[in-house]
Amino acid sequence: MAQSIKVFAPATIANLSVGFDVLGLALNSIGDIIELKTNGSTKNCIKEIVDGVNIPRQLDKNCCSVVIECMQNALNNYTGVDIYIQKGFESGSGLGSSSASSAAAAYAFNQLVGEPFSKHALIAFAAEGERIACGTAHADNVAPALCGGLVLLQMRTPIHCIQLPIPKSLHVVVLFPRVEVSTAQSRGVLPSSISIEKAVAQWSNLGSFIASLYQGDFDLMQQSLHDRVAEPYRAQFIPHFDELKQQAMQANAIGFGISGSGPSVFALARNQKDAHTIQHSMQSVFTNSNIDYLCLVESLHQKTGCRIIQ
Repeated sequence: MAQSIKVFAPATIANLSVGFDVLGLALNSIGDIIELKTNGSTKNCIKEIVDGVNIPRQLDKNCCSVVIECMQNALNNYTGVDIYIQKGFESGSGLGSSSASSAAAAYAFNQLVGEPFSKHALIAFAAEGERIACGTAHADNVAPALCGGLVLLQMRTPIHCIQLPIPKSLHVVVLFPRVEVSTAQSRGVLPSSISIEKAVAQWSNLGSFIASLYQGDFDLMQQSLHDRVAEPYRAQFIPHFDELKQQAMQANAIGFGISGSGPSVFALARNQKDAHTIQHSMQSVFTNSNIDYLCLVESLHQKTGCRIIQ
């Protein structure tokens, strides 16, 4: 058995406008690093947290230690580990901060004890980290963080993760305005029920979006990416949301939406050139603003999810 391991898990975009709680997309350029070292005992210990001021150190409140304990209980293997956490982006970004840590912890401990679980089996454990961090064990961030790419979740027990194709030229622009929006707050504004009319429209858009991926049809994709479930309620928390959306769509974005619970937003682009044009258009909205932000462009082809690093 290895004595130590270090794992990177990427930031993620959940929902993708039409797939509330069932679609998730892995990024690559930002994420969390979790290092585990066996400590010769049956106890876990959080040794270090870098760039995570508000991350709890209590074992029963930290998503990494909770995930590891769940796995230890399932395996009846209480190999104690020292946990080192390096945050690569802020909590409350809407880019799956707790999910990146949870996924990395699950993947790292699994590797450390000889890979008794498949990546798909790790989703349920990583989702328990989400339960601690956000109050709900949703998997639309942890699944792509673990498995990479674009995934659709089949909500059964255990959750089944379906890998979806991504057209080779597809790019994403992500903008994170550094304002605080809690997942609990963002989920709290959503209605407990929606009309049959809205539900049918959303199902139709989800189906046609998935069809557009298989067909490589960006026009169909553009016609599909309309959020009738969450965006109408969550947009209020995101500064300049309407202007950002207008700028992105005028710059030839395929679609524009809220990443997870926000405040991050994303725009899909047909190619790298369009992506950079969209990026500049979105950034222009904040030219005279005192709001700090992060904006990045990524190709979406061949994202790998969690990986071991040196």
